[in-house]
Amino acid sequence: MNKTDVMSWIYFSHPKKADIVNILIIIAIWTVMVIVVNPLGNFPLNDDWVYGLAVKSILEKGDFRLPSPAHANLFFQAFWGALFCLPFGFSFTALRFSTLTLGLIGATGTYGLLREVNANRKISLLGALLVVVNPLYFGLANSFMTDVPFMALSILSFYFLIRGLKRESITEVILGLCLVYINILIRQYAIVILLSFALAYAVKKRFKLKFLFASFVIFSSGVLLHIFYQKWLYSTGRTPEIAENLFRNASSIKLHFHKGSFILISLVYIGCFISPIIAIFFVKKLKEISRRQKTITIFSMSSFFVVMMGGLIWQRRTMPSTGNVLRYFGLGPLNLRDTSILKVNLPYYSLGLQVFWFIVTAIGVLGAFLLLYYLCLTIIKTFSQSEKWLNVLILSAILIYLFLFGVRYPFDRHFLFLLPLFMVLLVISNNYINEQDIGKKITAFALTMIFIWGGFTIAATHDYLAWNRTRWQALNDLMEQGVTPEYIDGGYEFNGWYLNDIKYQKQRGKSYWWVNRDDYMISSGLLKGYQEVKRYPFARWLLLKQDNVFVLHKMAEDKTNGT
Repeated sequence: MNKTDVMSWIYFSHPKKADIVNILIIIAIWTVMVIVVNPLGNFPLNDDWVYGLAVKSILEKGDFRLPSPAHANLFFQAFWGALFCLPFGFSFTALRFSTLTLGLIGATGTYGLLREVNANRKISLLGALLVVVNPLYFGLANSFMTDVPFMALSILSFYFLIRGLKRESITEVILGLCLVYINILIRQYAIVILLSFALAYAVKKRFKLKFLFASFVIFSSGVLLHIFYQKWLYSTGRTPEIAENLFRNASSIKLHFHKGSFILISLVYIGCFISPIIAIFFVKKLKEISRRQKTITIFSMSSFFVVMMGGLIWQRRTMPSTGNVLRYFGLGPLNLRDTSILKVNLPYYSLGLQVFWFIVTAIGVLGAFLLLYYLCLTIIKTFSQSEKWLNVLILSAILIYLFLFGVRYPFDRHFLFLLPLFMVLLVISNNYINEQDIGKKITAFALTMIFIWGGFTIAATHDYLAWNRTRWQALNDLMEQGVTPEYIDGGYEFNGWYLNDIKYQKQRGKSYWWVNRDDYMISSGLLKGYQEVKRYPFARWLLLKQDNVFVLHKMAEDKTNGT
């Protein structure tokens, strides 16, 4: 370890007291939120039943297997989850806490990442808290989905890679790369980080031949790791099917951009989620430019807002429009036949909720305009700066990631990766801001947004967990009465956990999730052809009401009329 490495680690291990206080604030808020929402409950959420099966295989057989195909690589996360199951055995509660731990690491890592790119403490704390209260991030942290572990390791990877390149520290670069390789074994899209780093490294070393070769080796090794891992899974019988190929998607060029709407929608989401930080930099920028430039900027923003907002309203695509996790009533998905397939018995979309999402979308549209502005500004600055590598690293990561998800189906949870990157982009595309230069009005706006998103996120996460907890109570009661899973349509997670079969053939008139017989059905309301057996009440904090989960039994068909 050279002198630079030693000094780097001394700095890293002795943060200033103010930074320690801020990190403790992040930890405290995260802990309180976890306690309030109550993540306890031995039940899967969304796709994490697939990943739970892999953990169960490790614990029971000592061997990693994916009985059901998964799009994510998962390998490292499965062993991480198994570690949390060791004290008391397998449970989804233990798996949830494994993700919550990584979620907290990701939030504190965001603070460190922003400090590393020279953001002041107030902006760094604000950025970390915006991650903490983000409904997608915190909601998914209360599951065993791969999104939060992927984001947490991505943040740490960028942190160490940036530190290493800034300080010429081989140790930290290697540590950052190791985290990327581990991350590839969670989600293969971590290869984006390798590609962006390879480009930045080549730029920093002024495209010298030996460094170009090193960049190629770094990137190609990540690609080979993913390919060999998938081949290993399939050839050893650890999975019945090779997961969707990242590069086949990227090379197909049958772009599913929906005329570019995906990029704009993603920017609307991100623009809303990090609007307080955007506002801080934009207000400072307005103070620095001439009156004529202000007029042009405000006119351009107003025109963009009218066109974009009008288009979203016309197409009925105001937030939340992308789907999967963030819903108008809180968090989802509600994977039951009535709510997911038939689109009935969904919570009422009240006028109050419509107004809330209209305002959220409006803030997001303004944020999207400014994100586009700062993207263009950073690209222009990159050509004129002598030290381009940091801009290249962040810009390439953002643009490559947007492209990859433009060629396949995007979910709202896929936007999470971009949140800290756009925060970094805002910091590096602007001059340093002193904490005292952040005005009271902007501070009040930032605190208000954190409070609103925090309240929404806590209530929505509580409701989603309470709904699932109640659903599984109903299912467990049904099975205790002697009804086997083969006779139940209990929703995607239930039937996937008990009945998943790669050879299953979809049956007409039945849910696609491995339903054999639907004599009994779990639903959010009454359905034609079924009679109510029992209803289980639970409280929805966000909607301020009591709701119910229904157990239904199929009525005997009337064969006396005309037969």
